[in-house]
Amino acid sequence: MPRFRLPNLPRPLQMLPAATIWQILLLIVCNLVIWAAIGVVLHFHPPLISSAVLSYTLGLRHALDADHISAIDLMTRRFIAAGQRPVSVGTWFSLGHSTIVLVTCIVVAATSGALRERFDGFERVGNIVGTSVSAAALLILCAGNIWVLFTLIRRLRLLVKRDADTNGGDADDAAAALDLEQGAAGLLTKVFGKLFLLVDRPWKMYPVGVMFGLGFDTSSEIAILGIASLQGAAGTTLWLILIFPILFTAGMCLVDTCDGALMMALYTSKAFARDHIAILYYSIVLTGITIAVSAFIGIIQLLTLVLNTANPHGPFWDGVGTIGDNFEIIGASICGLFLVVGLGSVVLYRPWRKRMDRRERNEAAAEAAAATSHASLDYVSSDAHAGAAEGRVSRTAPMHRSRSLVCVTKKFAFL
Repeated sequence: MPRFRLPNLPRPLQMLPAATIWQILLLIVCNLVIWAAIGVVLHFHPPLISSAVLSYTLGLRHALDADHISAIDLMTRRFIAAGQRPVSVGTWFSLGHSTIVLVTCIVVAATSGALRERFDGFERVGNIVGTSVSAAALLILCAGNIWVLFTLIRRLRLLVKRDADTNGGDADDAAAALDLEQGAAGLLTKVFGKLFLLVDRPWKMYPVGVMFGLGFDTSSEIAILGIASLQGAAGTTLWLILIFPILFTAGMCLVDTCDGALMMALYTSKAFARDHIAILYYSIVLTGITIAVSAFIGIIQLLTLVLNTANPHGPFWDGVGTIGDNFEIIGASICGLFLVVGLGSVVLYRPWRKRMDRRERNEAAAEAAAATSHASLDYVSSDAHAGAAEGRVSRTAPMHRSRSLVCVTKKFAFL
């Protein structure tokens, strides 16, 4: 059976793994198919077009929420450290999140009159549960990545020193790469053994997405759209209302999939396939950003939970509320931060590498000079000890000869 190959791609896209490109293309095709099918339905129900477009836009926007970006990037980093090459982390996470949206829309649309009066209570409980779960998950994964960061820094120092000592031997590089993968995987397993064993495959991000979706913040928006369409368009059925969560899912799944696939491509770039020091360098940069972002988002979510439950007042809490209301802007800023820092690290890598190599060569030369000086001092010291010993022998030899002559003279005198 012939294998399908990707056509010649622009140079920037050639750095992406084929699996990443196929995953993104698949989601784009799915979005086009969904829009084509729904477009046929909307042709017979024009009043629903504006709500449908708004639902898709909300899905695209919600995928840029900071908790989505942090969770997907953290788990992608964890899977890669365990030796996997995941491209569907964002897809499964988004599908799990969208399940809550779909179920909520069905329930609200089917019981719009009765449930609408109690929806605020459901939203409050769901917000507490969802925010608590997402914040705890982000902070736990952040702690695990801090340990990974220290391990990467230590291994980078050892590898740079080894590279300077052996002039970059391939065998040493391969051994270092193997040590890196095994060390990272073993470290994470030791620290969060059972917790990480529960999510050891990309598809297991589905229940994680379900738990994150219990916040009901975006689910309430789609449910309100369903209620408004049910009331505003005469004769709207439940099947037509399902258009909104489906479009929401399509938009969110597309952006989340691109985020996870592109992060996997950054962590496993073939441009650094032969340079394990570059792999460690870039992994340290991305891991450091991920730790900072996840810690910030986790803390903000906890503060937002306190704000929504205890209702404290003051300028500080006003700022927390403003940040919580603009999570999509923070998420887009995180994507931009990854891009800017990633490009900056690529630009700064060569000067950093030259400086590190020069410093290691200078240290190696200084150690060699010190060893040579120490050896020459030992040689001079040994020569001095040998000369002193010969002098003692030469001084004692005449004394032995004179004593022998005295003894012989006394013997003949006695005779």
